[in-house]
Amino acid sequence: MLKNLCLIIICFLLFVFIASCDKTETPSTAVDSANENILRFDVAAPFTSLNPSEVEASGSTVIFPLLYSYLFVPDINGNLKPDLAESWIYDPETFTWIIHLRTDAFFHNGQPVTSKDVKYSIETTLRKLRPALLEPVKEISIISDSSLSFHLNKNDPGFLIKIWDVEIISILDKGLIDYYEHPIGSGPFKFNRRNNDQQVVLTVNKIYYGDSPSLDGVIFYYQPDKEKSWTRLLSGATDIAQEISPKNFEIMRQYEELFYFDHHALSYYSILLYNTNDPLFSDPTVRQALTHAIDRDYIVKDILHGYGKVAVGPMGIDSPYHNPELTPIPYDPQKSLELLRQAGWLLNRNDHYLYKEQKRFEFNLLTIKESQIEKKIVQYFKLCLNDIGIKMKILSVPYDEFTQRYINNNEFQAMLTEFTGIYRRPEYLKELWSPYFSDKSEAGGFVDAEVTYMINKAIIEKDPIQQKVYLHRIDSQIASLQPGTFLFHKTAIDVLSKRFYLPSLFSLSHEGIYRLQFASLSKN
Repeated sequence: MLKNLCLIIICFLLFVFIASCDKTETPSTAVDSANENILRFDVAAPFTSLNPSEVEASGSTVIFPLLYSYLFVPDINGNLKPDLAESWIYDPETFTWIIHLRTDAFFHNGQPVTSKDVKYSIETTLRKLRPALLEPVKEISIISDSSLSFHLNKNDPGFLIKIWDVEIISILDKGLIDYYEHPIGSGPFKFNRRNNDQQVVLTVNKIYYGDSPSLDGVIFYYQPDKEKSWTRLLSGATDIAQEISPKNFEIMRQYEELFYFDHHALSYYSILLYNTNDPLFSDPTVRQALTHAIDRDYIVKDILHGYGKVAVGPMGIDSPYHNPELTPIPYDPQKSLELLRQAGWLLNRNDHYLYKEQKRFEFNLLTIKESQIEKKIVQYFKLCLNDIGIKMKILSVPYDEFTQRYINNNEFQAMLTEFTGIYRRPEYLKELWSPYFSDKSEAGGFVDAEVTYMINKAIIEKDPIQQKVYLHRIDSQIASLQPGTFLFHKTAIDVLSKRFYLPSLFSLSHEGIYRLQFASLSKN
């Protein structure tokens, strides 16, 4: 026992030494020594534009909750609490929400936040990023500088929870704000400077309408290597690390007096997405066979060290819309070979690969080159598929190229990616799994007439019970077609240094990042 404890301590000190010697950490260490009241935050994706009405998948989204304000923010129980909005009321007879704003809120440039800004923000963000959510809105009307109303097309008492995370931007946005170099919000911190896609610095907003943060500012660092982020945390070069690996957590959990930990099942799931327009993957039988060939329980148990759950379908396993009768496709290599044989793929005894009409079953798998744990996962895919006679080549590409090649596109054969489950907004199904933006779905071009029909029915359905029936059918239909192998929901392990005191639960959810404004330097 003593020997094991000594080994853990030696590993800990070794990683601290390595991190402190790493030349790439010099800037953060220098900043820390000059700004001890600065919260430092490692982010795994690069920073792009800081315009929340245009950016949905980049490191910038982690910055938004501290740079911008919201109408309301959920508390830890999911109940909406006032932010820019002081009060709101719903009339179920006319399907109308009336929202009253506080009058002491100002943007970072000194301009007051008005109902015109709120209307502009909601309409712009929903139109550009969540168009299916704009469809139920009949009209947004300005009542006064501090009041506005949302007229809906159907009864939806839960509408506000669907839009709470829309950041409020200035109506001056129309070409007058540089969201890369000089973004303007009304949140507790304001933009100070940035270093391209590597670093963004925020300082405290002294005209903030809420309680002024005790922090002097926040620095966000782009650090794609989560192993490096972990060593930076141990060496004191950063205060927050996202999704540390289970093996690193097993070492760190010995030091609970030094860190806050948050374990949570992610709302998004990993999926081995197939290009269903590619002749190789156009047959659902083939896609089902590939799923049978991959032991997802092994991935969760041995690669994720138990920090995850096997995914089943598009809704997400903990979604209120998940079909409870839906179960994972089991690992069964023999069943996989039988399905492939039915689809015309036969094993060649000379080279042990599958062939159909003299063409070998081989394909390219896209993955993000910066990701570490995913490297292990795709290597495991390669072994599983090789066992049944399929040759897979791994192509690691930069993040930007990765997303460009599959969102509303089909410039790939297969890829390891992540999709958000359906928890608050069933409308998201329309954008992801149907040809909403073009003739291709956002999910790599997947299209199924029955799925599209049921999604449209579910969104316009007024009876919540019948709507859930449609959503359960959608869950089952997409899962049966296997446009991708639904892999797992990771259990994220996020860490915050106890150099800071946080009065509420630590979390790096959108609302959890918002609550980081209440952090303060620990007194001990």
